[in-house]
Amino acid sequence: MSFPAEGRFASQGPRRIRGGAAVGPDTIAWREQRRAQARPVVIDQAAVDAPVRSRLGLETDGVFAFLLLLPLLFIAQIGALGAAMFAGLTCVYLVVRRQGLTHILMVRAFLFLIPAFAFLSVVWSEAPSETFKFSIELTLTILAGLLLSSAPRQTSVLRGLTLAFLIYVAAAIVNGGRVGIGVGAGGEAFSGLTSSKNLLADIASTGFIVSIATLMLAVRDRAWPWVALAALGAALDIYAVAGARSAGALLGLGMAIGAISALSPLVLAGRLLRGALTAAVGLSLFVGGLFYRTLSTAMIEFGANLFDKDPTLTGRTYLWYRAADLIREQPLLGRGYYAFWRQGNTDAEGLWRYFGIDSRGGFTFHNTLVDILVTLGWIGVGLIVTVVIIGAIALVRRFVKRPTLALVFWIALFLYQLARTPIETIGIAPFYFSTVLAFAALGAAFSRSRERVAPVPRSPRPAVPVSVWTLRPESRAGANAPRETQRLLPRNDPP
Repeated sequence: MSFPAEGRFASQGPRRIRGGAAVGPDTIAWREQRRAQARPVVIDQAAVDAPVRSRLGLETDGVFAFLLLLPLLFIAQIGALGAAMFAGLTCVYLVVRRQGLTHILMVRAFLFLIPAFAFLSVVWSEAPSETFKFSIELTLTILAGLLLSSAPRQTSVLRGLTLAFLIYVAAAIVNGGRVGIGVGAGGEAFSGLTSSKNLLADIASTGFIVSIATLMLAVRDRAWPWVALAALGAALDIYAVAGARSAGALLGLGMAIGAISALSPLVLAGRLLRGALTAAVGLSLFVGGLFYRTLSTAMIEFGANLFDKDPTLTGRTYLWYRAADLIREQPLLGRGYYAFWRQGNTDAEGLWRYFGIDSRGGFTFHNTLVDILVTLGWIGVGLIVTVVIIGAIALVRRFVKRPTLALVFWIALFLYQLARTPIETIGIAPFYFSTVLAFAALGAAFSRSRERVAPVPRSPRPAVPVSVWTLRPESRAGANAPRETQRLLPRNDPP
């Protein structure tokens, strides 16, 4: 039994609770605390994480973007060491980003259907151990891309990527390697640090897109040192692309530049206008997908005429002719992920010998659809195409709802890689910088890191002070005596 100490309501003063302990001067609104525990609040982890900056203005995510991409760019020179560095850094990055990691992976879980199917192909693979090994590597590659695209500070990520590409392209230009190509005028192309002009063109084109995005953000933020670095990177990249004489890279780069030019002004436009224009672009891409074979043939012919090259684009048509026979042998499930291009496989050895690949490795069918059909069959193609379409729709939807310049970059990069799929293998090679960025582009369609943190009340009310008192009867009537014959004493007072 309790009585108000003063006033009519308990909220107007201390309350008395029979048998309770005395409450100190700093009383606690315990009912409000229990209500808060029943409704935990979800807040943006980016708002509570303190950034870690370096002298270059790179925060934690930017440093990891630089460290992850650099060994992949130089992997042809450092080999297994680069793969080990990338795998180790990805695991470290997972630990650094452990807060909110569950949310990051859950909202992007459908993207892991691709490595999951690669793992599953161990069951029917012609080389189960190879398939298992490369499936693990593909999973780590995808994880790195998703971590970069979910970073709360995308400007820092782009700066890290820009620095990595700048270092590689500068080293390639200093090395100045060249290789012979096809027929017609010149007969040579710039290849930089490797014997593959297409690899150099791919790296330089991607670096140019990253540098342009960083340049735009640096101008907006008035970060003049990064304006200079990004401009230098873009100049070196475009020089390397022109020297490599790669038709696929140049055509993809043109599509990316068009996307940046068209979408950047829409960041400040209204949602209705953005929605209408992006819907028109999406419809155009859908129609282009329906006429994939016709468009890819036209691109090949255009590239051959532009660079006065071999009409077969250095033997690609013969590769596709041989691949057609391989696909007919196992059309549904293929031969297993990465089970074809391995030493000891008679068909792969014959193609390496035909094209003069003395290293007997590092070769593809130079067509994304063909490569997937050979390794994972039509079922794999259907799965991967479905995942990519869902990711592309989500990417466009996010741009319409919450546009940013960083999101413009990811869309431009996605279109660049999409344009190159008819003449290159995109998005399925493990420990390859292009695969990291392809899944980063798809992962950018979803929200940043969020997690549940300690609950706090949304609208806290003033604390109600609680005091504990003991009834001491003044007369022999005890507790049954009339109220006016009782007096209130603190419980610990002497009688």
